[in-house]
Amino acid sequence: MSEKQVIYRDRQELQAADLNNSQTWADEALRHVVNDAITGERQFTGMTVSARSATELEVAAGRLYDGPSGKVFALDPAQVHSVFAMLPLQDQKWVAVSVFGAEEDTDIQPRDFLIDLQTREVEPEAVAMQRRRVATVHIAQGLESPTPERPEPPTGYTLIAHVRLSPTGVQEVVLADSRRLPNLQRVDARLRVAEGWMLAAEPRIAHIMSDIAGLGSEVAKRASIDHMVTLALDMAKVKERMEIPDDYAFYGADHFLNDDESDTAHADYLADAYEGARPVIVATQTGVLSLLNPMDPEARISAGALLLPAYDEVTRLRMETRAGELAINQYQYQTFNAVQKTISRERVRYGEQLTRCTNSAFWKSGVYDPITGILRRDGEVWQVDPADMDKATIDHKFLRVTRLWIDTWEEPYWDIVSTEHVVQGSVLAQTVLMAQTGWLTSAEIFVTTADPAGGLTVMLTEAALGQPDVTKVLARATLAPGAVNAGWLKVPFTDPVLVESGKRYALVLVSGAGHRVGFCEGTEYTQGILMYAQDGAYFTQAAERDLMLRLNFARFNSPRAVVQMQPLQLAGGIQELDMLYDAAVPAGCRLVWEYQTGGQWRPITTEASPQFGGAALVPLRAVFIGTQDLMPAVRPGTAQVTVSRRGNAFVHVSTSRVLGTPSKTIRVRLLLEDFNAAQGHTVDCRLIVAGALVVATSHRDEVVDGRSFWREFRWTLAANTGSYRIRIDGAGVTGANPWHVAERYDLAL
Repeated sequence: MSEKQVIYRDRQELQAADLNNSQTWADEALRHVVNDAITGERQFTGMTVSARSATELEVAAGRLYDGPSGKVFALDPAQVHSVFAMLPLQDQKWVAVSVFGAEEDTDIQPRDFLIDLQTREVEPEAVAMQRRRVATVHIAQGLESPTPERPEPPTGYTLIAHVRLSPTGVQEVVLADSRRLPNLQRVDARLRVAEGWMLAAEPRIAHIMSDIAGLGSEVAKRASIDHMVTLALDMAKVKERMEIPDDYAFYGADHFLNDDESDTAHADYLADAYEGARPVIVATQTGVLSLLNPMDPEARISAGALLLPAYDEVTRLRMETRAGELAINQYQYQTFNAVQKTISRERVRYGEQLTRCTNSAFWKSGVYDPITGILRRDGEVWQVDPADMDKATIDHKFLRVTRLWIDTWEEPYWDIVSTEHVVQGSVLAQTVLMAQTGWLTSAEIFVTTADPAGGLTVMLTEAALGQPDVTKVLARATLAPGAVNAGWLKVPFTDPVLVESGKRYALVLVSGAGHRVGFCEGTEYTQGILMYAQDGAYFTQAAERDLMLRLNFARFNSPRAVVQMQPLQLAGGIQELDMLYDAAVPAGCRLVWEYQTGGQWRPITTEASPQFGGAALVPLRAVFIGTQDLMPAVRPGTAQVTVSRRGNAFVHVSTSRVLGTPSKTIRVRLLLEDFNAAQGHTVDCRLIVAGALVVATSHRDEVVDGRSFWREFRWTLAANTGSYRIRIDGAGVTGANPWHVAERYDLAL
């Protein structure tokens, strides 16, 4: 096997170098085999790390394969290492257990050395007769912290395990299996299984190729191949993570985003599926937002009850040079439906028990309706059309941090809640490319001749394709007959409209009367077109003409405004605040709510924890932050403001789990977040079979990270059952130390 050999002959002189070369060349050949054929990295076999006691770690015998050098270092026999001196004082810490290779000379023996060739005199000397390659264990400590980080081993050392320590001793051992050297026999066995499957599956796959080709076009309409592959890989990872057996008979999951899998009618049910199973609200009061002082000089309320900071009107766009006039009713009279969008919504939830739940990410999965589930007010019956779910998922933005949840809609206006209008008359429209974002308060058009017998409808619509889109109306004003006067006619909108720079909008005039309006030459300022409608289509009236108009915007008195609201009230004390309201917060602006406790105003932000202090009456104010040209807006009159207080325990009962095949081996996995038994938290899971509670046979824990872990409950029933319910009992949920059940998976084998 050696690449080089020493040649020995009869009656030939034998030197020490010959013997040394024999073993050196054999060692070099073996190192080449390790480096070329086995591994080029540092990997190990054996060396399993386990907790021998609360303060001792045992490292089993094994070998370290140093791929770059090809050397093999042995750890033999097993070693025991104390971590008593490394235990943290208060929180937790991780330590990294690693090994490194070193050569050492051992087996010291007395040997005679010839010092005089003529007299054959010798001198004894103690020398090492064995050179060993030894794997040495090294333990590196991380920093003590409530959420400790795992330390890395020193450069050149090979990690074999991470161990989590607490003041009481060893809590968890995580083996570095990714660095373990695979066994060739086991790899061969796995390969044989894979090849056997390929031989069996290949004829079947070849037979269904034509069917797959026929389904290709249908699949392409629903998802790309890349999406399917990504989904399959993700599902495989999930099954591996959840340890789902290949022979399971039933599988179910609940992410606690709604009550679909909760038996709320059960006599013992007392929980809230509120992005996690949590204690139910025991005291609550719901109202609207209203100004403490209706005459507050810092605020301005529109005719549609939209609240903005105090402002004055200024004209930003002027098209005043008259070049001619047009009669609106010279064009085709028609009837059409207009759909008016509304300001989108924002929801702020702030409370002592609102722990961040990882399952909130499932709102983006496409399975759940986040808009209906989060942004719909009590009493409303609308629901997002399944065809619009993709867009709704994209536009819905949310923030989840501990004790503060914020949900917003990306666009300032939405058609989830809309109003339909039937509009009749001839249509004349002017498109405009907005150069600046701001609040459009009113528009003025120049009327050369007014018909006292007819009214006028003015609409502001989106015009993404360069022409009015009456299914996306942002504002609408109707002037009655006699209200249209010659000259500059000011048309105030019910609410100021937030228009955004870089977007196209259209001012649409609809009337059957003989009103005549002025136009001017050139489109330099509007970058738009004067258009008319006929048979539902829009045509250019003249490419070089613009409607005579003025666009008036809000100019705010200050870049920061504070508006006092009516205080929050709840008998017995407030613990949680839930605010759902219509709002538009442009980029660069902020709408911050503040409450007062202990004589100090406290902002509701990610940096500040709730400090209601059990107060039954809490003053509230809105802080508008922006510029003199742009500010946020909120509609207080339709807001839904709920103050509440939760209990300290919960009982969640699932809907009936009906099995396709009866089973007596059941497993339920609960993802517990912020759970800490040392803080008085308790959780129990039982099955309800034929009306009787069945206690789990056993359970085990699997740590996910510093704040969450899986607890798996296992049952081996006395007999097969075809259905069951799952009951979860949790207690010890307090404002200081809240926790929740994030997800539940159950399967029957």
